Amino acid sequence: MDETAAPRGVGQFGAILQMSAKPGKRDDLLQILVNYAQTLDGEPGTLLFAVAADPNDEDQVFLWEEFADGAAVQAHFDHDFFRALQLELADLLAEPAAARPLVPVIRRINPGVPAE
Repeated sequence: MDETAAPRGVGQFGAILQMSAKPGKRDDLLQILVNYAQTLDGEPGTLLFAVAADPNDEDQVFLWEEFADGAAVQAHFDHDFFRALQLELADLLAEPAAARPLVPVIRRINPGVPAE
């Protein structure tokens, strides 16, 4: 496999983010992220947006994103909804999100499992 090319259906760029909600604000944070996910049809280069709550820490949320290419990443950051999201997150996060860029290698979703 070409080391520089992502397999078909997997983005070339990815990131995992760890978010620490202010105490008692995780449910609000999750709702804002669920609402934000509904705006992503306006970002065709955003291939994957997944959010999970840490079952062992009531303030922690993890987010995984994949993008088709560098232009899609830039379009994501430039999108009006992303800018609005940043303003909403500022009131809910105890600290800035910790982001780790990643290069996706494989993603498999069981065809029998609903997407949402």
